[in-house]
Amino acid sequence: MGFIEEKGRKLLLEADVRVGGSRSWDIQIHNPKFFRRLAIDGSIALGESYMDGWWDCDQIDQFIYRLLHSGVVDKLHHPTLDFFRNFIPDVINLQNKDRTKHDIRFHYDIGNDLFERMLGKHMDYSCGYWKKAKTLDKAQLDKHELICKKLKLKKGMKVLDIGCGFGGLARYMAKKYKVKVVGITESKNQLSFAKKYCKGADVTLLLQDYRDHKGQYDRIVSVEMLSHVGFRNFRTYFEDVAENLKKDGLFLIQAITISKSVHRNDPWVEKYIFPGSMPASASQISKATDGLFYIQDWHNFGPDYHPTMLAWYKNFNSTWDDIKGKYGERFYRMWKFYLLCCPGTAIARSHHLWQIVFSKVGSDLKYERVS
Repeated sequence: MGFIEEKGRKLLLEADVRVGGSRSWDIQIHNPKFFRRLAIDGSIALGESYMDGWWDCDQIDQFIYRLLHSGVVDKLHHPTLDFFRNFIPDVINLQNKDRTKHDIRFHYDIGNDLFERMLGKHMDYSCGYWKKAKTLDKAQLDKHELICKKLKLKKGMKVLDIGCGFGGLARYMAKKYKVKVVGITESKNQLSFAKKYCKGADVTLLLQDYRDHKGQYDRIVSVEMLSHVGFRNFRTYFEDVAENLKKDGLFLIQAITISKSVHRNDPWVEKYIFPGSMPASASQISKATDGLFYIQDWHNFGPDYHPTMLAWYKNFNSTWDDIKGKYGERFYRMWKFYLLCCPGTAIARSHHLWQIVFSKVGSDLKYERVS
């Protein structure tokens, strides 16, 4: 056993992970160059080597949880590579309009056949609310209802859905609460699906960047779109929302977030899954909304992402044979790693899931918090 491998094994043991162990979170290594690859390429090599079949693990979510909870993941980062990665967004807006359009379509236009098999009945590509739910479909329906209650929707209101996805929430709001919904997305595939899914509902759907939309709305909602905005654009984003929101309106965001401010996402996630994305922190949100909004409610249900993504993985895995000819084995391992490593961040509390309700500064609206 060489020095690099010995050091790597000891590092994994700090996270209570054994090489060749019998527990579900232990790692089975198939390529002896695994540890050298980690040492050279840093944390991104963990996901890339899994995609290449260099290792396996029965419960990747539990494996990742232990790496995060123990702090071992931080020791896998390559300081030099991280320095240059983090320098770039300080001088370049990685989420300008052209880049955002490309990055959104890179992920969300992969193929509706994949998402239809994965997401469940309501086609929600965001965290469900599992307080009372026992199934994915119920958790997503409860999330819709929770959002509507927090927004205090009333018949005839006009609602803007920024990053409307496949149209699940827009359809629910329009049909149940009889509101008029305008949904915007940068994904052509999402727009195509949403137009069919929302047929018959009072929903208008547009292929548009949030920076280009103008209107006046009683309510604005944006579900897990904030991670595509970028720290350099947070202020612009919230200013645009404030401009489009009526004086006594309400604005709700649901966002994947992080405790410590960052300027880029995890390198593997950024390269293979969500290019140009980054989770926001509380301080970044507070700074970007300073002088624009009052915070009426701040709700964290981050651990709910664990059952949500495990349900997505179960759906994806059980229907993989239907689409494997189109996507291939390497994509399967990439998508599996994505769907199972992210739940590990939820139970490790390295990432959170927040719903925040805002009203405009100067508003006379009296808000009663939804319990």
